[in-house]
Amino acid sequence: MKELADCIRIVQEVIAREVSQQPDDISADSALYETLGIDSSGIVTLLLELEQRCGIEFDMEELEPEHLATVQSLAVCIFELKSS
Repeated sequence: MKELADCIRIVQEVIAREVSQQPDDISADSALYETLGIDSSGIVTLLLELEQRCGIEFDMEELEPEHLATVQSLAVCIFELKSS
């Protein structure tokens, strides 16, 4: 992934399948829990799919609630993992 925008798009696409919406209907500042209605089991499914799609592995001990706040915060987390 070259840019953060690429990460945001991937997160939007994966979330769209999870919540049965179109990726373009999900903004970067959409809140995962409050706006999109993703619950804790949905978050686990989302993270597993993003790991596969992005070729990363989330460290659950280092993953903070703020990483899961919005589409963009999750994309930033992925971008940082890919960049390291």
